[in-house]
Amino acid sequence: MCTVTQKVFDNNKDIIRTRREKSSRSKWTGSINEEVKGWDNTDKGDLGELTTRDMLKTLDYKSEIVNGGIGEFDILLETPNTTLRLEHKLATEDTKGGFQFNGIKKDVNYDYVFAMGVSPDELCFTILSREEARRTLTTMMSKDVEGSYKYSVTKSKMIEYTQENFKREIEKIV
Repeated sequence: MCTVTQKVFDNNKDIIRTRREKSSRSKWTGSINEEVKGWDNTDKGDLGELTTRDMLKTLDYKSEIVNGGIGEFDILLETPNTTLRLEHKLATEDTKGGFQFNGIKKDVNYDYVFAMGVSPDELCFTILSREEARRTLTTMMSKDVEGSYKYSVTKSKMIEYTQENFKREIEKIV
């Protein structure tokens, strides 16, 4: 190979290599939730369902993941006053500080969507009633998938996932 061509090529490889190294250092690098960011969607979803189920148990509510989290809802919550069906969604924070919860259906058998956000160093959540989902979700996941919507929300509109906040918001719906 021509030495001039090789030198130019090698210089440009260095430029690209530097750019790639910079882009690989994200806000997730070194964070407490970095590992979760790289998990596949099934594992992320299972982690969210297990976490919320167990948080409900810390409040002395009977809760169980139904059918392995596959079906029209994921968590059955039983209280002395009511039984609720929760559709659980988990999303990791994007580069602009928002979350996109995917695959929400409007016309299936659940009472609330529990949307859990995972940021590099914290957790947050929000709860949507099925009625609110029916009214407000307008963006389809894909033109090829009928009836499956996405819910996009900024971190500033989410609630920090602490036991106190969780208890307060759950008590509003039970």
